[in-house]
Amino acid sequence: MSKKANMNVFLHFLLVIKQMNDFTVTQAKEALLREQSEFTDPVETRKFVYRQLTRNVANGLLRRTNKLNKGAKEVIYSTTELFSSLEIVPTSRRGKVKQIDTANIGASDISTETVKVIEYQEELKKDLLTYEIDLNTVLEEAKEYQRLSARYPKLQVQLQLHHTQAKEKSIKLLGKINALQTLLGNKIKEKQPC
Repeated sequence: MSKKANMNVFLHFLLVIKQMNDFTVTQAKEALLREQSEFTDPVETRKFVYRQLTRNVANGLLRRTNKLNKGAKEVIYSTTELFSSLEIVPTSRRGKVKQIDTANIGASDISTETVKVIEYQEELKKDLLTYEIDLNTVLEEAKEYQRLSARYPKLQVQLQLHHTQAKEKSIKLLGKINALQTLLGNKIKEKQPC
């Protein structure tokens, strides 16, 4: 049985699923912005990536190398032999899966499976709320782009691009919301993409 190491779910996505190796902070940031809807702000995404990479360099899972590229210093991150020898386990931003002691519930006939279902439902409800908040934000953002487009016709091309991106984001979020509501057995709310 191989040894395990915990890694943030998003860094796990980059290093294990996408198999990124010999990459820069910018490349990792761009991959998250492109493929993970949770990341929308380039500055915050860069900070997140840098913190995660620094943590994993300290843990020995990644190696940091300075290289010169066209006269400019470039920092390259690579996986190590330790990384290759371990089973990398993704952990969520909320930390490890929480354990519930069934003795505290007060019902002796509650099974461990029931407790696990309750845990997952709580996590799914939190995710659903987050997606609903994000959807409302994106819908308002799209309305604002339309308002600004009418107010500043010279910016219409640029604003139309932003409006289209917001529309695509709202469709993805609506899909996630519908999936979670179906999974949770909720009645689908009538929210339309922009």
